[in-house]
Amino acid sequence: MAEKPRFYDAKISKIISLSETVKHFVLDYPSETDTRFIAGQFMMVHLEKDGKPHKKPYSIASSPVLAANKNQIELCIKIVEGGYVSTWFFGLKEGDVIHTSIPYGVFVMREPWQDNLVFVGTGTGVAPLRGMIKNLFEKNCTKDIWLIFGNRYETDVLYHQEWLDLEKAHTNFHFIPTVSRGKNWTGETAYVQDVVKKKFAGKTSGLDFYGCGLVPMCQQLKASLLEMGIPKEMIHFEQFT
Repeated sequence: MAEKPRFYDAKISKIISLSETVKHFVLDYPSETDTRFIAGQFMMVHLEKDGKPHKKPYSIASSPVLAANKNQIELCIKIVEGGYVSTWFFGLKEGDVIHTSIPYGVFVMREPWQDNLVFVGTGTGVAPLRGMIKNLFEKNCTKDIWLIFGNRYETDVLYHQEWLDLEKAHTNFHFIPTVSRGKNWTGETAYVQDVVKKKFAGKTSGLDFYGCGLVPMCQQLKASLLEMGIPKEMIHFEQFT
């Protein structure tokens, strides 16, 4: 049975610009707040639209350990043209208070980890993957962990330095960014599903796949994985619309 969501106000303590269209928000909750969730889950942000209650889901971009230790939850939000809630978010300032509810969703990691883990994301689809990967290292996971992260331009690779630092700190973490329309990009340029095919061709067992992004990418990735012979139960998705 799904856990009943809990409703709390949060203060925005920090806003960091990650790209021209994406911002990172740090939400601070009062110390007595029950901020428990499982890495990969999402929250609801509640506001009003045309005088009526309105809500929008956002994947949590941080790990449950940050919530437990500091009562903080992080969000990674892209401004969408004509998007009511994302436009509202981009108008907020540090110190503003928003109304939220947590937790929601079943996009979580299977434990104990029997297999190596492959995370595949595009754009802000990297948000729940970030929370999952951070949580794996907090739990001292020794499995091989890959992040294949696709974007159009090199300036769009969210948390780029963070992934490079993680790769330096952990020999079992492998970061593969791919940029389809880069100007001075010398790395991978194929779509994420093609990178997956190239990297894991012939490996039909020992890998657990977690994908997040817009519906077309998720569907194409799923088709590619099934075509490769990856069992359905090893493929997990969170699709953004």
